[in-house]
Amino acid sequence: MKRNICILLSIILSITIFLPITTYAETYNLGGTDMSISVDDTVWYVFTRDNIKNNSELEELGITYDTMHDILHNNEAYMDAILYYEDGEYVEFFVRKRALDTGIANLSNYKDSEVLELAKELAKKQGANTYSVYENQYKFAKLEYVDSNYGYYICEFVTCVNKDNYTFTFQSTSQFTDEEYAEIENIVDSVKFDVDTSIKEKKTSSFAESVLE
Repeated sequence: MKRNICILLSIILSITIFLPITTYAETYNLGGTDMSISVDDTVWYVFTRDNIKNNSELEELGITYDTMHDILHNNEAYMDAILYYEDGEYVEFFVRKRALDTGIANLSNYKDSEVLELAKELAKKQGANTYSVYENQYKFAKLEYVDSNYGYYICEFVTCVNKDNYTFTFQSTSQFTDEEYAEIENIVDSVKFDVDTSIKEKKTSSFAESVLE
């Protein structure tokens, strides 16, 4: 049974964060998206739009269905996963999706230099001083920064698939450890997209601005 720790879920932003090495991963096919993701639900509390009705873990944490429903829908989120430590620290991560009204179909079709341009522009917007291209089967703009409003340490991955913008935001109450970074990458590497190759790109003069609109 997971650690039964009291939770303050008033700290819900639109993003989130992480935990230690995943050994037993449950695969979640997120309804309303073109993706699946694997998370170790023996250590994470994992909530999706599809599993929160009559979910005993919500009751265990003292969270109502209506509260979690609003958290997910108000933040364009399809998953909210939370890991608690015995000392009261925690990590959390959100999977979010929104439609892009641009010509960008799939970020993986673009050059690394263009993805890095996107990461740079996103970094400016978030006040991040660390950004890069993260690549597995897909390409992501990766950001790391401290949220100035809430003090969270943020590690975020952004990509575009089938004209939708996907954001994987990991947030923590303290700096990430090496083990946590490894777990973050394990989770991101588990993502599978159902890519529609028939969707054509319409490259614009400013790639980054198109994605950020």
